[in-house]
Amino acid sequence: MGLNQKQLAGQLGVSQMTISRVINNRTGVSSALRAKISDKARNMGYVYNKIAMGLRGHATKLIGLIIPDVNSSFFPQITTAIEKRASAEGYQIFLAHSHESYARENHVINLLRGFRVDGFIIAPAGTEDQVANYTRLQELNIPFVFIDRRKKMARAAAVVTDIENGSLQLGRYLIKQGYRKWGYLQGPAGMSSSKEHQQGLRKSLRGMPSKKHQWVSVTAGFGEEDGFRAVQELLNIFDPDVIIGVNDPVAIGAYQYLKSKRIRVPQDVALAGFSDLRMTNLLEVPLTTVREFTAEIGARAFNLLLEMMRGHHPDYQALRLKPELIIRDST
Repeated sequence: MGLNQKQLAGQLGVSQMTISRVINNRTGVSSALRAKISDKARNMGYVYNKIAMGLRGHATKLIGLIIPDVNSSFFPQITTAIEKRASAEGYQIFLAHSHESYARENHVINLLRGFRVDGFIIAPAGTEDQVANYTRLQELNIPFVFIDRRKKMARAAAVVTDIENGSLQLGRYLIKQGYRKWGYLQGPAGMSSSKEHQQGLRKSLRGMPSKKHQWVSVTAGFGEEDGFRAVQELLNIFDPDVIIGVNDPVAIGAYQYLKSKRIRVPQDVALAGFSDLRMTNLLEVPLTTVREFTAEIGARAFNLLLEMMRGHHPDYQALRLKPELIIRDST
């Protein structure tokens, strides 16, 4: 078991105050003594108890990062960007998963609060109106920033993609290409990202006579298995000339099903997604999609949280990053 500060001070014949100054990188200790204490602490296995420091009212330099699932290809790049910025500022990340469960997210928030994290970055689970998890954080003055999705609540900072704008770009492109029978694999109801995706696509159709366009929606989710299942349901009721996934994993799942049934993309049906995950350009037929700048989302979210943890009060309007349409062979 490692030494504590009192034991380390006894080993070196100095005061605990001197040890504390070195550990917390404060002035008042000579460079020679600072080096001696640092070497002794490292060699003797001293462990800085951040939790205890948090209990005494100090910052723990710990951040809670809650995402649906690290296996979702959208989030590793965001996570990496957050970790890099956190490390540069002397923070450590506690990563936890909600698995798209609002109840699970509540459990994780309470668990990380027990570690006295200084703040949270959260890709929120549940519907837009489920906000009790976050209003409680506000009541406790624990800062947090939403990423990817937002909630209907006041004073909530967020860094998100302008999904409606990206879907509008995609929709206008599909119209220009002559696609008129849209099969849409939509995300879960009640989530801001799902709603904004659909809003952008529908906005692209404004001014087009309804008789010249057909739209059939099937509820999917956010994963490949959801796309694989939902496209089967779609093709049982509709014969689209293009299939649009709410995100890339859903589109990839749809592609896997189409390939298994020898339905050719784009000869028999075109296909599009959203996010521009790395594997979309590696498919046998590279996927048309909308690029989200995930690393920038992560970096900006941490920067915003850092300002909040330092006591600054930002403009709580969502920071929206404009996406980019990426046209490939699938359309």
